[in-house]
Amino acid sequence: MSQSIRTLLLLFCALVAVHPGLSAQEKAKSEEPEKKPEPKKEATQLRVQIVFADYEGEKKINSLPYTLLLDAPDGHRGDKSSIRMGLRVPVATGSFTSGSSGTASPVVNTQFTYIDIGSNLDGWASREENGRFSLHLILERSSAYTSGEKEKATAVTANQVLSSQPVVQSFRTEVELLMRDGQTVQSTLATDPVSGRVTKVEVTISALK
Repeated sequence: MSQSIRTLLLLFCALVAVHPGLSAQEKAKSEEPEKKPEPKKEATQLRVQIVFADYEGEKKINSLPYTLLLDAPDGHRGDKSSIRMGLRVPVATGSFTSGSSGTASPVVNTQFTYIDIGSNLDGWASREENGRFSLHLILERSSAYTSGEKEKATAVTANQVLSSQPVVQSFRTEVELLMRDGQTVQSTLATDPVSGRVTKVEVTISALK
């Protein structure tokens, strides 16, 4: 046997002596079953109904319902769901007179700008312990009014705004609610400082099966 082969054999024996369990560890590692990833838990889908209700004293004068569909994953907020609903209302900003001199009557021209009136709703949800759900809601609503008798504001339609200057009421609330399936809560109550009307916000959630 040549000197070089003998040297290689000696080196191999030395490696085996230093790491006797190397080959056994590699074999045991290869025989271990692969861990499968845990299946991802599906989010609960919620139907969230939000109702803006206006009252004069104890009398309900209108009710505006909206519905958001929200995904509620375990322990963290799901994706945002939004609603944008409204119209653009013309508001007079000034006037100017035009027309030729002489017997012709001058024409008064009115300049208008447009303001956005309506509701904006944004919501997120998560599933918490004990079968409860956490809701985060941002709710905005604006309305147009015109002053009437005794300085009391009354609601107007978009066509009526053309003949009178409206007052714009704005309402905004941001709430965090902890609710159960099927529960209804009154989340917010606010009073209009001009008309005295009370706005109430009711929230109801239902888990979709």
